[in-house]
Amino acid sequence: MSPYRVVNADEFSQLIERMRISVPSSIRESERTLAERDAIIAEAQNEAKNIIAQAHGRAQELLSENALVQAAHREADRIIANSRNEAMRHAQEADRYATEVLEELAKKLDIITQQVDNGIRMLQERAGTRADAESEAPRKEKG
Repeated sequence: MSPYRVVNADEFSQLIERMRISVPSSIRESERTLAERDAIIAEAQNEAKNIIAQAHGRAQELLSENALVQAAHREADRIIANSRNEAMRHAQEADRYATEVLEELAKKLDIITQQVDNGIRMLQERAGTRADAESEAPRKEKG
């Protein structure tokens, strides 16, 4: 077999004309498809950038919120510590005051106890003096 073939020139000419007409439209369609693809890619990239920017913004918000929460916890801890210290100070002052009042009361009770003891002793002495006087009175009458 020979590498040469006989071709009908009219048919070949029509085939080339059809190719010449269809190739540019295929190229235009390919170019349009590529342009659409590029537009879709550009839109997807813009959307990805927006999503990333939103994610960064939300991350910053969360960090800020977290920082606020941490600051609030620190403030709450400080307030609790101050309150405990203040309560302890008040309790110590109350204990000191109660001790002073009780010591004053103990002194007054000592004074009252001494007065009561003195009163009892005086009454006992008076009763003893009367008893002596009463026991002497019958002797005088007998005498």
